[in-house]
Amino acid sequence: MDMIPVFFLAWILNSGDAFNDFPSLISSNASMAVVIDKAFFDNKAEYRDIVKNIYNFITAITREDIHMADIDVHVFRGTKIQNLRDFTVLLSVASCYQMWSLHDAARKEDLIHLAITDQDCPRLPDSEGVSIPLILPGKELSQIFFDIRAVDALLWNNVNILHDDTFDRDTIGRVTKALSISLPNKKFNLVSRALFTFKHDDSERNRRYHIKDMLQSFHVEQLGKCFLVIVTIDTAADVMEVTKSLNMALPDSQWFYVITDSVVRNSTNITSFVNLLTEGSNVAFIYNVTDSDTHCNVILKCHIQELIMALGNGLKMSLMTEVELYSHMTDEEFELVRLNKQERRQEVLKSIKIKLIEDTFSTDGVCSKCLFWRFASAITWGNFFVHGKNVAHLIESGTWMPVLGANFTDVLFPHVVHGFRGIRVPIATYHNPPWQTISLSNSGEKEYGGLLFDVVKYLGKKLNFTYTVLSPMANQTVQFTHNETVANVVLMSTTREMPSQIIDMIQEKKVLLAACAYTVNDRGKEHINFTLPIFMQSYSFLTAKPGQLSRALLFTEPFTKETWACLAASIMIMGPILYLIHKYSPSSTKTSGLNSSWQCVWYVYGALLQQGGMYLPHSDSARLLVGVWWLVVMVLVATYSGSLVAFLTFPNTDTAMLTIDDLIAHKSKLTWGFPNGSFLEEYLKNSDEEKYHILLKRAVIHNATQQVEMIEQIKAGKHVLIDWRSTLRFLMRSDLLLNKGCAFSLSTDQFMDEPIAMIIAKDSPYTKIINAELHRMHESGLMNKWIAEQIPVKDKCSDSFSNQAVEERKVNVTDMQGIFFVLFMGVTGSIFLLCCEFCCHKRQVSKRRKLIQPFVS
Repeated sequence: MDMIPVFFLAWILNSGDAFNDFPSLISSNASMAVVIDKAFFDNKAEYRDIVKNIYNFITAITREDIHMADIDVHVFRGTKIQNLRDFTVLLSVASCYQMWSLHDAARKEDLIHLAITDQDCPRLPDSEGVSIPLILPGKELSQIFFDIRAVDALLWNNVNILHDDTFDRDTIGRVTKALSISLPNKKFNLVSRALFTFKHDDSERNRRYHIKDMLQSFHVEQLGKCFLVIVTIDTAADVMEVTKSLNMALPDSQWFYVITDSVVRNSTNITSFVNLLTEGSNVAFIYNVTDSDTHCNVILKCHIQELIMALGNGLKMSLMTEVELYSHMTDEEFELVRLNKQERRQEVLKSIKIKLIEDTFSTDGVCSKCLFWRFASAITWGNFFVHGKNVAHLIESGTWMPVLGANFTDVLFPHVVHGFRGIRVPIATYHNPPWQTISLSNSGEKEYGGLLFDVVKYLGKKLNFTYTVLSPMANQTVQFTHNETVANVVLMSTTREMPSQIIDMIQEKKVLLAACAYTVNDRGKEHINFTLPIFMQSYSFLTAKPGQLSRALLFTEPFTKETWACLAASIMIMGPILYLIHKYSPSSTKTSGLNSSWQCVWYVYGALLQQGGMYLPHSDSARLLVGVWWLVVMVLVATYSGSLVAFLTFPNTDTAMLTIDDLIAHKSKLTWGFPNGSFLEEYLKNSDEEKYHILLKRAVIHNATQQVEMIEQIKAGKHVLIDWRSTLRFLMRSDLLLNKGCAFSLSTDQFMDEPIAMIIAKDSPYTKIINAELHRMHESGLMNKWIAEQIPVKDKCSDSFSNQAVEERKVNVTDMQGIFFVLFMGVTGSIFLLCCEFCCHKRQVSKRRKLIQPFVS
């Protein structure tokens, strides 16, 4: 570009920067601080030559190759710099330790840090600078792992390093250091490492023997499941064969192969390893594709030239941007919107990165271009289910070069980060509510629901897969309505039987898993495997709802029999005592009403009923006795009245059978039973408790044809059903919908748990990761939430017994029938006594007539 307009603009803005504390590139040149560490050079002559010629070298590059204005360069001979505030760029040639010390100073002042350092040094953050280690060909392996960790591509907490004895101790030691040393700009995350060496042999058979001997005794649980294998290309195939035979390449492990001699053996194409990949494994490769025909230029001046060229290009692009921006606004507006020092650093660094990438992949030779490694990642999860065969393949996931470091186009272990990578896998199911349901929507499409599909949907979200459902032909779609009979509802939920087509799909590995509730048992374990139990089904028993007790003698309920007896005895005793005290008191008078014990008894009885009497005793002693009796009567009447109201409000019911002991105690009055094929039968046979043997011996096995009759017997109180608590609760809820009432009672005793799980192939590699996700669902409470939604724990019937007592009710004839019965008995008794009195009176009259009475005039 023509430099005259630039200097003209610089003259305009030369008055200073009013709005930004750092000058624009239009008004001043970029300034560079060059720091050269003497300890970095082994040869003192080379150090003096670099220091002497560095200024002229940089000036020549900027003027002749980039054709831009000067960069103000200041060369520091030492690494102790006090102030970098006035500089734009820091170029350092120093050891790793000194480079990071200088970087701390550069970061504070938002400088663009361009660094050339020694090998095995962590790179500067991409947002703050560019660092290039001087790497000798063949010594780059440790630097590669520094760069992998720098971009967070390998986040292992532990590592097991496997290698044969052809690698020297120095190489393995530097790799181990690169994996374990704390990085300046990263949180230290590696906590343990283990090193294993096996003997290399020219014979393939012997090599595999040594590898197998080492891995067979490997303690995976203690040492972890992350493996770094540093081997030659032939040995890599041997390790993969052995791990395949030992079933060690599983989804919960990671294998990273470093193949060092792929160039020497002319085997840069590693697709031959595809045939050794196992379903569900996590495998990645890094292999050497260095061009052996290209000369590797690792001279310091070459790297300085490379960085200065990229820097000049970045500054020129930034200057052009500022000139374009300035031409459209006033000075004041420009000062407000132009880039500050930190923003300019980001812009220039971005341009430097782009320029380095362009130069690296251009046809012109650049520094260390010959060193080139590639990353490849294996795609193995779910391929067998999708294609019906093992079609695992490798994808290019990144590259490594000395100037650019590690650059990834995909993650190193795709399945660890992305699970099944969104593929559609087949699963099997059949209609078995409430566990899994298949229904038709209004549009005619199949809809899948139930507890198992709540689990599968969340599992698919966590492991990143969608699914296609396969069902047996005889059980594909069911119209599930609320008009089903109670008997059908009971029979619909079974987990002891599984359609043979489902089992065949699992054994033939046509599906990832069967989303079907199945009881964990030993019968099919030789062909299938079970996931972690989804739900523990507890057994309980269902009885008829306890009925209300007879209320004929409700008025006697407030007091016990002993209390009524004591009350009657008190009346019979108080009457004579009152008579004697009244009779023998000196101040008493012969007043009618208290002249006999029988009259006193009636007086005491009348006082108890709060009726009193016509006469009161005149003596103080008798009055004290009557007063105390009145006090007793007040307490008795108040207690009786309150208790009677309570008994009228809260009706008494029969004692419910809540435990197995209660059930066995009523064995003479009722029968019990459980469905045919129940898991309970095996449990009772193997139990050591005598009550369970009695329970099994007297049990009735229910068949499908007996369901309606069995339910009616339960309602009549003649039979008890033993089954899953959830099934019994489902039966109660269904009966409530059909009959609008609660006819059943559920026991509180839960005497056995039956584990319910999904099924998966016997040798499926995904069992552990699926179980791990199921375990997290249990811990987070999601499983309990879904169970409560699909199998309600409480309903109207469950709370009916606690709520019925507090409902508002009116006293009816049934509640009062007892007192009317007493009234009837009283009337009948009084009529009888009246007849007796007439008979007695008649006899007395007849006796008087027979007697001869003297005549008195």
